[in-house]
Amino acid sequence: MDENTTTPFEMRLSEVPSMPQPQLDLTYSTAIPSNGGTFTANQEVRIPFNVPSECFVDLKRAYLKFNLKNTAGASIYLDPSIGGASVIDNWRVVGGTGALLEEVIHYNNYSAMLRVNDNHSKVSSVNHEEDGAGTDSCLAQLLAGPTTQAQVTNGTLTSTGATEIATTETRTITHRPNSALFNADRYMPLGYTQGVSYISITLCGNSTAAIAPAGAVGPPRVFGDVSYETSNWELHLPILKPGPDFAAMFRSAMGSGVPIQIHSVGVQNTQQTITGGSSQSETLTFSTRKRSVKALLAGIRVNSAVTNPEANSVSGFLNCAISRYNWAIGGVRIPAQQIECSSSDKGELMANTQMALGYFNSDLRGCDCISGLYNAKPVSIFYRAAADDKLAKCSRCLFSLDLESYNAAYAGKNLAGQGLPLVLHAQTGDGAQNFGDVSTACLVDTFVIHDTMFILDGATGVISANS
Repeated sequence: MDENTTTPFEMRLSEVPSMPQPQLDLTYSTAIPSNGGTFTANQEVRIPFNVPSECFVDLKRAYLKFNLKNTAGASIYLDPSIGGASVIDNWRVVGGTGALLEEVIHYNNYSAMLRVNDNHSKVSSVNHEEDGAGTDSCLAQLLAGPTTQAQVTNGTLTSTGATEIATTETRTITHRPNSALFNADRYMPLGYTQGVSYISITLCGNSTAAIAPAGAVGPPRVFGDVSYETSNWELHLPILKPGPDFAAMFRSAMGSGVPIQIHSVGVQNTQQTITGGSSQSETLTFSTRKRSVKALLAGIRVNSAVTNPEANSVSGFLNCAISRYNWAIGGVRIPAQQIECSSSDKGELMANTQMALGYFNSDLRGCDCISGLYNAKPVSIFYRAAADDKLAKCSRCLFSLDLESYNAAYAGKNLAGQGLPLVLHAQTGDGAQNFGDVSTACLVDTFVIHDTMFILDGATGVISANS
């Protein structure tokens, strides 16, 4: 292997000159919560970074580890798409001075959007093992599950495969965060920041985090029938301590007061409610003021399923009988001609989702749960068309749009200071079906994927975020 004679890419920070390959001493640190040891539904887990002085962190190699115990009194499942990540409702990163650096509302919902649209054969099986979902794939679990119309209506799971967590069983979860800070393109100089930064994790309610097999507890089922607790939370951090030459150069850059800037990609969530079965079209409007919007992702779930302990609460993205859609920014339709989608023609819909996630020209291109066998017949659960379809509530459908002009930082749509409305225009097929194809209200979660910049003030050591 040829010796690298230049500064590694991850150490090429703004205002720090390139130099021969620096000496980097790699160690590993484990951070634990500062506010307790055992956490249950709706509680906060707060983990400080506690990075040694004048050290960097390779957050792309960092991961969370914790134990999840079934306290329900009967078997439960984790969401088969994301495993233990399903218990994380909100994710926040807070700087040492208390400034909010990152916030992902409905973190588990966003994680599911990413997971079910990566390449199942290359990625998902590994992720299933790491996140504690077991060896069964999302597809196998879902296709083996609903067997009656009543179960399908609630999007329930009934199988007893590898994802089952028995009564009092404890499962170890290893999770790599879907976070802007943890996906930054450089090493983070957290050992040079003022104060102690920390992550704040808000856990989901019982019925959202876990799935109970239909009829396992009850009837009647009440909220408290499904429950869990977590413990032994650890944040594993690769710590990099530079040698004296690079350390001196970085201290000099800091002393000059010139900000150190590190790029990454974050998300902003908005959630709206629509009335199922009320019309043949919907127009959903919201706004964002991000400087560079890279993509839009919208997933639709049955409102009642979100808090139903028997339902696939996190990753059951319905098609709501939508046959075509597009977005509008400031009144301009993008694309001008609506994207077509149906049970027989979902290629364009899937292609746009892959482009929005950056998978279209990647080895990660694919989709978990696209196809398989149900009752010995080939099926697809990416897009289901009818309410009486036994797999309709297992749909993995997203309505997405790629907005990057080219593949680079800050090549997305600039909406900062403009106040331009973002509008999702959706239409059902022939007017015979009402929007939603269900008789109940639905939740629409839209995630705005945007560029963000972490900024370390050299004069004060204060870290902030600008997006």
